[in-house]
This record gives sequence, structure tokens and C-alpha cells, in this order.
Amino acid sequence: MKKFILFIAVCFCATSLFAQSAAQLKNEGNAAVKSKDYKTALEKYEAFLGAEDTFEDPALVFNAAYCANKLKDYAKAEKYFAQSVASNYKASKSYQYLASVQKKQKKMNEMVATLEKGIKACPTKNSKLIATLSKHYLVEGQKAQKANKVDAAEGLYKKAGEAKSKYQADALVGLGMLYFNQGATIMQKANPIANTEPEKFKAESAKAQGFYKKAMAELTKAKAIAPSREDITKTMATVKGEIK
Repeated sequence: MKKFILFIAVCFCATSLFAQSAAQLKNEGNAAVKSKDYKTALEKYEAFLGAEDTFEDPALVFNAAYCANKLKDYAKAEKYFAQSVASNYKASKSYQYLASVQKKQKKMNEMVATLEKGIKACPTKNSKLIATLSKHYLVEGQKAQKANKVDAAEGLYKKAGEAKSKYQADALVGLGMLYFNQGATIMQKANPIANTEPEKFKAESAKAQGFYKKAMAELTKAKAIAPSREDITKTMATVKGEIK
């Protein structure tokens, strides 16, 4: 009986020591974060997470991801932010940070998927996620336009312009100017045949007018969203001058 009691006492003592040790690792990690010693903090957090029988601690996992991000260990940050997303801890921020570290690793498809999932998962707190995704589409649309990939640019501008964000007006302006430039290109090619091939010139002019009108429609949407922007007003005046 005495041996059995002694065994229980030893087990209790070992458990108590482990709990103290785990708590100490966590506390030391938190202290290191406060002093911006992210390397030490991450080491302490990972020691805690790697120990046997440690309980799940979503806050600690998020902090580990944050430290890894600060240390520019983006692969590790992605791993821990993904765990934060899975545990639904600070969901909106976890999705935002996960997308950010994926972007830093040039994992653009994964980033888009993360943002889309985050927007659906956080319906009442997704404005930053929407803005990040809209900015991505806007920037990629601009790149596509510069590369003369008109269809790709059109699709990207439309995606950026569909969502309500601070980038919506810029996306609509981009789409409007894409259409305007298409019309202008058509007219540039058609002008030399105005007298020699009048029927063809007329047909090409009609195509250009269609693009000018589409441009005005998108610019009008942009103006409704950002009525004080003078650049939009001036651009609209330019386009209007080409419409007949």
C-alpha cells in the first residue's frame, strides 16, 4: 500500500513539474515577444508545442506564427497561421496574415484561395480581406493591360470592381480606360482608310463608338462611388468628346 501511495505521489510530482515547465516556456515566450525578441519567443513557443502532452493553445500558435513572420520565416509562419485558421482563432486576422505570408512566398493562387475562404468564413468582419483581394485583382489587371493581355485585364478589373472596397473606383476607371484605349486603337487603324474604304471605315467607327460607350458606363459607376475625384471627371470629359 505504501509503495502504491509513493507511486501516485511521484506521478503527481512529475505532472506538476511538467505543468510548471510548460507554463514557464509559454511565459518566457510571451515576455520575449514583449521585448521584440522574436527569435527567442519562437524557440520557447515551439518547445512548448513540441513537448509531449501539451494542451492545445490557439493563442500560442498564433503568436508563434506572428514571430515566424517577423523573422521572415514565411514557410513556418504559413504553417502556424494555417493552424490558427483551422482552430478559428482570431479568424479574420489569421486569414489575413496567412494570405500575406503566402504572397511573400509568391504563392498567388493559394493567397487568392485563402482570401476567398476568409471572406466567406468571416461575413461580418471581412472588409480587409475583400480590400486585399480587390487590390490583387487591380494590380494584376494593370500588369495584364501593360502586357497587352486585354481579355485577362478585363476579367481582373471586373473582379476588382465588383466588390465594395477602397480600390473599387480605381478598378472601374481601369476598366473604362481599357475600353477607351480599345476604341482609340480601332480608330487609329481606321483613319487612313476613311476616304479610300468608307464602308469599312464606317463599320470600324461603329466598333470604336461601342467601346467608348462602354468606357463611359464604367467611368460613370466610378464617379458615383468617388464623386469628388477630379481625375475621373477629366477622364469622362475626354471620353465624352469621342462619343458621337
